[in-house]
Amino acid sequence: MDYHDLIGERVKIVDKDGDIFIGSIISYEVGIMEDLDYDSIGVQIGEDHYIGIPIPDIVSCEILEV
Repeated sequence: MDYHDLIGERVKIVDKDGDIFIGSIISYEVGIMEDLDYDSIGVQIGEDHYIGIPIPDIVSCEILEV
């Protein structure tokens, strides 16, 4: 899945631990820029709450209708 194409979309993400995050994708971070072996996405899950999720940890990503 091309997560960078989903910036601005409201999504439901399930990670490898079974945690569920619902919110808008607001960023795509390229791991090599920070000496990491993986990229990650930023999801705004509340008005003032943001979480970074490593792409290898994502089990599923569903685009939600607004």
